[in-house]
Amino acid sequence: MITLGLALSFGPPSLAQSSVVAVPPPQVSDYWVSISRQPGGALVFDGYAPSAASRDALGLHSGADISWLKLGSGAPSGYDAATAFGLDVLDRLSEGRFALRGSVLSANGVAATQADFIALHQTLADQVPSGLILAMAEISAPRVETYAFSLRRQPNGNVILSGYVPTPELKQRLLLTVGVRASSTLRFGSGEPLNFEASIDKVLPLFDLLKEGEIKLEGGAWLFSGTPLTSANAESIRATFDRDRLSEAGWGLALAAPAPEAPAAPEPTSIATAAPEPVAAEAVAAEPAQAAEVAQSEPEPVVDAPIEAAPQPPTAQASSTPESVDQCRSTLAALSAQNGILFRSGAAVLAEGTETILASMATAINLCPGAAIDVAGHTDSDGEAAANLALSVARAEAVVTALIGLGVGPERLYAIGYGESQPVADNATAAGKAQNRRIVVSVRDGA
Repeated sequence: MITLGLALSFGPPSLAQSSVVAVPPPQVSDYWVSISRQPGGALVFDGYAPSAASRDALGLHSGADISWLKLGSGAPSGYDAATAFGLDVLDRLSEGRFALRGSVLSANGVAATQADFIALHQTLADQVPSGLILAMAEISAPRVETYAFSLRRQPNGNVILSGYVPTPELKQRLLLTVGVRASSTLRFGSGEPLNFEASIDKVLPLFDLLKEGEIKLEGGAWLFSGTPLTSANAESIRATFDRDRLSEAGWGLALAAPAPEAPAAPEPTSIATAAPEPVAAEAVAAEPAQAAEVAQSEPEPVVDAPIEAAPQPPTAQASSTPESVDQCRSTLAALSAQNGILFRSGAAVLAEGTETILASMATAINLCPGAAIDVAGHTDSDGEAAANLALSVARAEAVVTALIGLGVGPERLYAIGYGESQPVADNATAAGKAQNRRIVVSVRDGA
């Protein structure tokens, strides 16, 4: 008897091997993405992202809304660099929009601060990612509620520009036009009246006809005022106002009478007059009271010479002695060393509590009224060097504006920015950075 046995296997049936296949997003022929910063700070994305991971990364930015961002294949090679660049731009805007379509970029909006406006002007000029084209960039300066502007010639010939202009290009053009004796505390601001630049250009050629005077915008009204060099210049100014109907364009005109032209000097005569005998120096030194009495009792000699219409010479209070300059220099050095001029973080806005030290600086500066004063801004090394340089300039100009408000003559003040180039401490520590963020007010060498 033979017994046969079967070995049966009842394990699970074998399965065919399989793999998960990632389906790419649909192909997009017209690839674009935009990012808009809303007035409240939200960042709204629209258009396409090449992958879910890329879209999620964009959503990590503060205030980001990526609900409108779709997935699509066919993104340009510079997509990641472009969106990173766009987010950097938007970080400096209070509101605005950045867009990429293919390889073409565009940006527009309103800068958050003076420093941001200056930095963006440089960034959009020379820091566009390689392979991309910036077709349009329209960035406005921060908005100004009350727009003012002044171009003023002083009796000594110095020209001071103050207030606001909308663009760096206009500021540079005005400085070049008025010449080397110009100084500026101009800031950048949007919200200027309609045809602001054209309005200035209408009367700018007439400015050279003034001995002293001003082109001014205040309270929404334009005014051309001052003292013409000659009567002929006065007539030329009035004729231009009539011919171009400038009063109808919103211009006011206020001219003072020019000084009388000096008559020709008389021919010398043969009649000699005796010159007063000088007082001996020894006598003055020995008897000062007596000499003073003589000086008061004797009439001044009559000088037969034409009277020139010239500015009055400065009084003793308007000049500086070596001792007063030294005192001014040492006091300003001690005040600057306190590093007490503080600003809001990342901005050129003076922080509360700086009024006391600024008042002390103004008092010290007025000890040497004939000396030029440098106001130098410095930053730490955080951020881009170009942005730091712009911020240092803006902060120096803010201090100049404050000192002018405290009675310091604007023609004496020079705002200078050094950015991060002159550290006095290690930028690797918070304490070192705090020392490097500083304003140094000093008497200009050679004053």
